[in-house]
Amino acid sequence: MCTAPPSLSSYSATPLVIDEVAVYRTQLIQIVVTSDVKSLTDSCALYPIVSPYALDVLFLGAVFLITIYWFHRPELNEPPLVPCEYPLVRHSFEFLRNPRKFVKQCHEQYGDIFSFYSYRQVYTVVSNSLAYELFRTADFSFRDGFEERFPIGYLTGSTLYPDYLDSLTNLIKADRFHRHVENCQSRSYRELRCGIDQLIGDCEETKVINDPEERLRYALSRAVANIIVGEDLCKDDEIVKTFATFAAVLVRARSLSQLTYTIHPRLYREYFKLALNYGDNPVQRHKDLLIKKLKPIFEKRYRDMQQFGDKWKPPDDPIQQLIDYCLETFGKLHYDCIACRLLTLIFASIHTTTGGITSALNEYAARPEYWKELREEQEAVVGDLDSDLTMDQVNKMEKLDSFVKESLRLRGDGNVFFIPHRTMSKSYTFSNGYQIPKGRLVFMNLIAYKEDQSLHGDEPKKFSGFRHVNKSPLSKVGRDSMSFGLGKHACPGRSFASKHIKMTLSILIRKYDISIVDEKLPKSIVVRGINVPASLPLAFKKRK
Repeated sequence: MCTAPPSLSSYSATPLVIDEVAVYRTQLIQIVVTSDVKSLTDSCALYPIVSPYALDVLFLGAVFLITIYWFHRPELNEPPLVPCEYPLVRHSFEFLRNPRKFVKQCHEQYGDIFSFYSYRQVYTVVSNSLAYELFRTADFSFRDGFEERFPIGYLTGSTLYPDYLDSLTNLIKADRFHRHVENCQSRSYRELRCGIDQLIGDCEETKVINDPEERLRYALSRAVANIIVGEDLCKDDEIVKTFATFAAVLVRARSLSQLTYTIHPRLYREYFKLALNYGDNPVQRHKDLLIKKLKPIFEKRYRDMQQFGDKWKPPDDPIQQLIDYCLETFGKLHYDCIACRLLTLIFASIHTTTGGITSALNEYAARPEYWKELREEQEAVVGDLDSDLTMDQVNKMEKLDSFVKESLRLRGDGNVFFIPHRTMSKSYTFSNGYQIPKGRLVFMNLIAYKEDQSLHGDEPKKFSGFRHVNKSPLSKVGRDSMSFGLGKHACPGRSFASKHIKMTLSILIRKYDISIVDEKLPKSIVVRGINVPASLPLAFKKRK
């Protein structure tokens, strides 16, 4: 014989009043609709006065409703998912083996948008007009996508400061930073020229240099250090070494962790946390060095601020910008925070700029048909090698600007993807009706972009050094020029980078005859769809 369940009065619990029940019921409904089980558990914990029996019934009912909602939730109209031949590794093997072939075949078969499964997650690839939607809406985040592929926040320790990228972007975009760069133009150029003289040499006889990229990175580091940390420290060998090698430290650390990413992306991030916290941490050594060298400057400026107040006129440089940020944010000097931002700034300025210089220099060395016109432009615009180079002169180098722009457009014959963007909204609907969920990484198909005749004119796959003469300059982004991104996601330091690329090439073209040692440019190495320029020895000889 069935017995009735015990009444609420049999438990030592105080019944809820009517208003409390109504509020609790409303909260429960909201939680069920959002499928938030954690909030449901937390909410139940707030009401110990409800009898255990009633609480069990309530919880089971909520779980049942959540389950019903989960299986009957609206399905997204997702892009076609490329079928895989290997169930366990999905598309990882095909993509790693020949990413260019894989992406081209998928684009031809499925059109301008498709998804594939690799590294235990689904990626979406967009081409042509759909690709530009990534750059013009807040529904996608370049920063989050970049951190997924290259977790610089974990590597530098900047994740302790949630706004580190935003604050750094604001620093670079600030008018005071651009004024400082312009004011440092002459002395920065002299450091660059001095570095090239020392690291490349006079080359009275033909000199083959097997590692021109590394030597140019050190020369560039002197010039950039002059702008960021000042005239005195830019001559400090340890500081210059940090500027020149820090990017390589990050790239090496990332490369060693590739296996963890193939297992699971989350394990990839956890690897950095464990390795940097409990293992050998080369990043910390660079941070400690920067703090050691810069701390006396920070402390002197802080004392001057305290002593002279409004009468003190601070230097208008990046160091002062970082000091001001710390005082506004923390109310004191925060050396670790400053070091993290400096390392991120060093990585962004040196790594990308050196890559641009190397790419353009390799093309120049391999294409003697362009030497005469580019040299004539340098002689007309600059003239004497020993004279300083002004920003106005750099801006007049239209043919060199076009040559660099073209080398960056076609940079890396195997480069198939632009750095991904992460979907930030609950879901996103593309203009063709396809939808993707929150968190999805979306790549732009660079193969389709490079081969788009409507953007780049005739024979878009062919290198044409003067294709962009009388068009927009290298630093201006647009659909036909995406080396520095596009729209609100464009690189804030693109003007800085483009000027230093042209300054470096201007010195090299005026001073040396440069040629490749082998008969043709070697093919680039492609890692997970991203181009890694091949090391190329070059022959240098002083021009007469």
